[in-house]
Amino acid sequence: MWTYVLFNIKSNLKRKENLILVVLFIISEIALLFILNTKSFTESPYQTSLGIGIASVSQKNDPKLYQEFMDEVNLIRQTIDKGEQDGKDKNWKSYCEYKVKVSVLEAQWYMVTSNMPNDSYFEHADVLEELRKEYGLPDLSQYEKLIVQKSNDINLYFCSMQQARYFDYLLKHDLTPITYSYVDASSVSLQIARYILPVVLPLLVGLLLFQQKERRAKTEKTILTISGVKKKYVRWNLISDVLFVLLVVFIPILVYMIVLVPFKGVSNLIYPVLYYKPGFTGFHYWDTQGLDHIELVASGLTNMSVNQFTTPGMELMPLWQCTLFVAFGLVLSTIFYVLLITVLSKLMKNKYLSLLVFLVVLGLCSFASPLGNMQKINTFNPMSYRDFGMNLLGTSYFGYFAGIIIIGLYSVILYLVSKWCAKKVCV
Repeated sequence: MWTYVLFNIKSNLKRKENLILVVLFIISEIALLFILNTKSFTESPYQTSLGIGIASVSQKNDPKLYQEFMDEVNLIRQTIDKGEQDGKDKNWKSYCEYKVKVSVLEAQWYMVTSNMPNDSYFEHADVLEELRKEYGLPDLSQYEKLIVQKSNDINLYFCSMQQARYFDYLLKHDLTPITYSYVDASSVSLQIARYILPVVLPLLVGLLLFQQKERRAKTEKTILTISGVKKKYVRWNLISDVLFVLLVVFIPILVYMIVLVPFKGVSNLIYPVLYYKPGFTGFHYWDTQGLDHIELVASGLTNMSVNQFTTPGMELMPLWQCTLFVAFGLVLSTIFYVLLITVLSKLMKNKYLSLLVFLVVLGLCSFASPLGNMQKINTFNPMSYRDFGMNLLGTSYFGYFAGIIIIGLYSVILYLVSKWCAKKVCV
């Protein structure tokens, strides 16, 4: 089997058309990395502080306590001013410490001003309390009696809670805040996976493999007559085609990683990214009631939407782990694309027609499920999972787990169809 697989891969690599495609692919990646690296210098590492509102506080309840509260608020404002300046000066350790302090106080204040029961609605409240004590911060709950009217809105709590844990992680792991477009040996694979591959991977598969039918036609007649080979032939071709595409995709990424190691190292492999846990552990669809637009705000390497900031579902994951999950999704997507073009080439006599149908089908599916699409029917649209980084990190309304299951099922179905084609169409 492996002799046949290696023969197919070598013959694909030797074709001039394929070499031209690979060179163009590499050039587009290098151009992207250059653009992202330039862009990262102008981006902010995180959104600005939300602040602590005092509109709901009245001094009539206790004038002395009110004055103590205002003194605390003034100190917080001074901390914010100094922290923002530290960010501009790139004094990152002080900046991270400021972000933790302010975020913990903000989250605590939203808990105090909300009439929701803490044990039911406020995730990671215990972590925030530990951080409050660790950083020597005041207990704002002592000012609860000053509040005139409490609110049912706890959305801002989640944003502050996420910020507090995020920057505390950076401090404890001695990491520098990075921006959404940041490129180094640790992040280069994720950047390519979400900027280039969602569009280029299906194109690459289609263009690299659409001539396979003609090239294999002569050998198929002989091979499929050999006893015991017919059942294995489909699997052999699938393995060789998938490995060929994966080599084209992943070898350049490995080279970029090696080249970038001397410049910025690999310390950011443990950098935290915020991912959407409900969509990672099961079939979960974003609750988008009342959301009429998508506003994206960068949070380190995570491009968060407004409702991500206000959901308890976001958790921290190290970058190396995120990269592995995204890579697994890419491998599964590659298998799906290879099987789809294989089946179409078997069912259609004209190779150009099969390529056109391949691209049209995937294009229409992509058009039906753009970023921010909220129609549940698109849970079954394979192109809702064209960017597994988007699904994992929560920018998509369709989760990572659902994508693995849906793409996996489509791949199994296409594999069975390709075996049927080998029996009925080719022989």
